[in-house]
Amino acid sequence: MFESSAPSWLTAAWLASMPVGLFLAALAGVKATRASALGTRQRVRFGAFWALFAVLAADLFFAIGFRGSPAFDIPLPGLRFPLPLSVDVNGLTLLLATLVAFVITMIAQYSVQYLDGDPQQARFFRLLGFTGGFFLVVVVAGNLALFTLGIIATGFSLHKLLKFYSERPKAIMAAHKKSLFSRTADLCLVGATVLVGQSVGSVQFEAIRQFAERADTLPMSLQAAVWLIVLAVILKSAHFPFQGWLIQVMEAPTPVSALMHAGVVYSGAIVALRTSPLLVHVPDALIFLAAVGLVTIVVASSVMTTQSAVKSMLAWSTTAQLGFMSLELGLGLFPLALLHLVGHSLYKAHAFLSSGSVTDQVRQVPAGGKKIPSMGSWLVSLLLGVVISGGSAWVFGNNPLQDSTWMALVAIVAVAVSQILVKGFQFDAPADRMTAVAVAVAMGFTYLVLHTLFVLGFSQDTAVFSATRSTAYDVLVWITVLSFMALGWLQGPGQALLPQKLRFAVFTHLYNGLYVDHWVDQFSHRFWSEKVSVELPRKNLAVESLESKARDQAAQDQKITNRMGDAR
Repeated sequence: MFESSAPSWLTAAWLASMPVGLFLAALAGVKATRASALGTRQRVRFGAFWALFAVLAADLFFAIGFRGSPAFDIPLPGLRFPLPLSVDVNGLTLLLATLVAFVITMIAQYSVQYLDGDPQQARFFRLLGFTGGFFLVVVVAGNLALFTLGIIATGFSLHKLLKFYSERPKAIMAAHKKSLFSRTADLCLVGATVLVGQSVGSVQFEAIRQFAERADTLPMSLQAAVWLIVLAVILKSAHFPFQGWLIQVMEAPTPVSALMHAGVVYSGAIVALRTSPLLVHVPDALIFLAAVGLVTIVVASSVMTTQSAVKSMLAWSTTAQLGFMSLELGLGLFPLALLHLVGHSLYKAHAFLSSGSVTDQVRQVPAGGKKIPSMGSWLVSLLLGVVISGGSAWVFGNNPLQDSTWMALVAIVAVAVSQILVKGFQFDAPADRMTAVAVAVAMGFTYLVLHTLFVLGFSQDTAVFSATRSTAYDVLVWITVLSFMALGWLQGPGQALLPQKLRFAVFTHLYNGLYVDHWVDQFSHRFWSEKVSVELPRKNLAVESLESKARDQAAQDQKITNRMGDAR
């Protein structure tokens, strides 16, 4: 009765109200006063909680069966397609919207105490509201054009957050470099949108899917659009060698880092998932994306282990995980990439918001957990990882040797599981080692269970990758396996087996990110320079107080000396 009497677009309406709530909360002007700060942060927190409530309501209505998605078309003169104002009502949208709303709510709540007392906290919360609202537009957009407009608006709003501390030259330069790559990626998305719209006649994601499913081969215009999308994914995801800005934006407040690393930086992976029906028609583009992702994994994972600053280590970790997602996307493991996105987003939000306690956690690691693993324990861990991963795949009725996609999946899970075993085998107690084996088995099986659930739940929202074997695909899978083995060896027994001089040289070069970002800096600042005009900061108040007391004391001593002279 309720379903038949209510309009079918209720789910779309709840989703559309999510960014609206944050926009309304951030519209009012702000001042550098305590009253303005309290009012602004209260409104933005309410807007974030509203977004979370709205998406939970949308989840409920979607489960009931309200899945209509109306579109209001705005004509675009000179083009074959209109600009639709639409929401993509499907499982992928609801999952991403729930994730993003939750992360924004946690960041807004955390920022209350983090920014409390800052004279510019009202401006911070206003920018947070706009950035979160624009990114929610990206997440719920039902078409490529609205998605692109949301990405562009998110970039401009985030740019102001990254420069929140305008007195920090490094923050200004990092934000400037990020804007160069972000604007280039935006131009790629604009070009892809126009090409897709002119070829398909619509930019709706559902229309793109239907067109791709009917087409045997894509016209050259759509193939060019696919390459532009892949380039946008690489730039938005801070892949090697364009990762420098993601490392350097650590000068921004910690909530901004959490918003970037747990949300906005996944826009590249999201657009790849949305347009996956087109991407699978151009295998060379996917293989290129996977290859760039693999290089990013190798470099970022190696550099991450050399960093001493907590936030820098987390930033390099994000870069490696983004490369991991692109590798999964390029291998056609779209549900696995979505699972990775969700898990890593939650982990990274927690990691940044709790980064202040990381040093205490490191100190609490038992001495046995800090030993360098031997070659024997590393090989045993690797073999057990393959057995656990391959055995779990067999339980699910799949033979990795006959399916390239499952071979890639088993290789990824095997390496992840082996890292758990390597850490566990560093302890001498048999109970600790058995616990590590049990955890590895549970994690490997759980990972494949979740992958299967995501395949069942979201395959209709992403492309189904053909498992047809190709030489390039098989070569890429084997290179991936060998690369992961090399990484595991370097981070494990290789630390002790490499000659000391070579180890120190490698450590030095990796600590500096192989110096690639220096060349990128030179190019970017020659291409479009940024002037930095910063007032010199005041001295420390304690130092000023001591100097003032010293001057007063010197003046008093001089008076006493003068009086004594007059008395004589």
